[in-house]
Amino acid sequence: MQYFKRVTAIFIAVVIVLSMALTAVGAEDTKRHGIVTASLLNLRQAASTNSAILAQIPNGTSVNVIKLESGWANVIYNGTTGYVSLDYLKIMSGEAPSRNEAVSSKGQAIVELAKKYIGTPYVYGGSSPSGFDCSGFVYYLYKSMGVTLNRVAADQMTNGTWVPKNALQPGDIVGFANRSGYINHVGIYAGNGMMIHSPQTGEYVRYESIVTGNYANRITCGRRIFN
Repeated sequence: MQYFKRVTAIFIAVVIVLSMALTAVGAEDTKRHGIVTASLLNLRQAASTNSAILAQIPNGTSVNVIKLESGWANVIYNGTTGYVSLDYLKIMSGEAPSRNEAVSSKGQAIVELAKKYIGTPYVYGGSSPSGFDCSGFVYYLYKSMGVTLNRVAADQMTNGTWVPKNALQPGDIVGFANRSGYINHVGIYAGNGMMIHSPQTGEYVRYESIVTGNYANRITCGRRIFN
């Protein structure tokens, strides 16, 4: 009898532990976040296009999802709870990454995309995989990520926010000036003192150092697009 009671107690304990583990896993599986695919997505007070707009969420932003209902998602954005259309939200599993993690992830995604075009010829005025000039390359990469930048190098260095040379992160735009101080060249910072860029006529998209050589003397600063 004692043996039977001991076995029964062990069995019950195992069932309880397994039940708790499955409950925890189930809770984890229900955590979701969404990535905004529109240029600006309206966060509304209720699940209706007639409802008041609480905020506008930029493209690429991750928001935690509370629940889904009839074409809408109840989400949290910057501490505000509201509703967004599921037509412009890509649902993902797990919690939304922190702001710093999201910025870093997007920047690295730009670098990974840039790598795919290494070897593409420089074409003046080009902004497609058949050929890029410097700003056309940067423009194309960000456009592929849903962000429209200015087209000319000098104007691209007014997009986003200013970043000093010692704080560059992968994906930042780096600008280079001529002797008169005019920014006439841009590239994508790839980390470790390197950039990926489309140099000039007769050359190809490639890695280049920004801490040694000609570009080290011409670099002005960086611009961070994802914040």
